[in-house]
Amino acid sequence: MIIKRSFAVLCFILPCALASAGNPASVPLPAPAIGDSWTYQYTDVWKGAKGNINRIEVAAIDEAGIHVDIKRAASGALLTKQLFSPEMNPVDRGGMHFAPAFARYAFPLAPGKEWNSDVTGNNPKLGKNWRYHIKGKVLDWEKVRVPAGEFDALKIVVEATYSAEDTFTKNGSGQLTETVWFVPEINNFVKLDYRDTDWQGRLYNRDSWELTSYAHKQ
Repeated sequence: MIIKRSFAVLCFILPCALASAGNPASVPLPAPAIGDSWTYQYTDVWKGAKGNINRIEVAAIDEAGIHVDIKRAASGALLTKQLFSPEMNPVDRGGMHFAPAFARYAFPLAPGKEWNSDVTGNNPKLGKNWRYHIKGKVLDWEKVRVPAGEFDALKIVVEATYSAEDTFTKNGSGQLTETVWFVPEINNFVKLDYRDTDWQGRLYNRDSWELTSYAHKQ
């Protein structure tokens, strides 16, 4: 997962057909285990350039949430440690801390479900805080193909407006959109498309993450 412009997100959309009618009506809270891992190819969609392939590994699970190590897939080198809530929502993203967690999901998930959340993001290195107003919605089941294979996924759109707490102008404001394809069987997303614009609607980030492999530990 990548940190960009003081905000971190796990973040080419392929045409998708609706999944067959065998999918569950509701998806419960995920249940990852220590040792589970998900490997993603990062792409800078705006520049049309593929970036690093990183692996997310579950290192520990406790009352604080799900602790993960982010590693280079090729070398295994540790890049950072991060923390997610039990719902797999970002809490600590290296240099960024969210309180409460950034509400990417609101389980149980079902087509048509919507949620709202107000979140504070703090970056101690920069000494800055941001306020986010988040709106999420589950659209429907879709079939999506990524390097790891073809999956039935719940398509989720999360929009958030944000502003810097220490500014009285709109220069520290913007809007981000995450489009996420969540697959219950792997307890995570298989694809995430991220867009970020400033307060005038000018696009300055467009990124994508696609699953290349995953592993479950018994």
